[in-house]
Amino acid sequence: MTDEKKLDEQIARLVRSVELAVPPAVETRLLAAAEGLRPRAGISVMRRPLWLALIPSVAAVLLAGLVLVPALRRPPVSPISEIRTEFEIADKNIKIIFIQTPDFNLFKEN
Repeated sequence: MTDEKKLDEQIARLVRSVELAVPPAVETRLLAAAEGLRPRAGISVMRRPLWLALIPSVAAVLLAGLVLVPALRRPPVSPISEIRTEFEIADKNIKIIFIQTPDFNLFKEN
């Protein structure tokens, strides 16, 4: 315990005096301790679950789907109600009336 206390006092004295030279024994101990604390490359990416990276992309795809699907859908085809067309030939006193009903089929043969 006293060795650690002496080391702490020596480090504090060196810091207070703003000396540039660090004793070689202390420097090697500090570098060895710092080497153990240094983060290793690639570990932080490997620790992160893959699904955390996929959440924003899945949300963007769902949002695009919810917006684009209704916009790309064709409007429903409504059946023809009734179409009434009238022609009148006044000099011959003739009136022609065409009525197209919903059950009319142009390509149906009688």
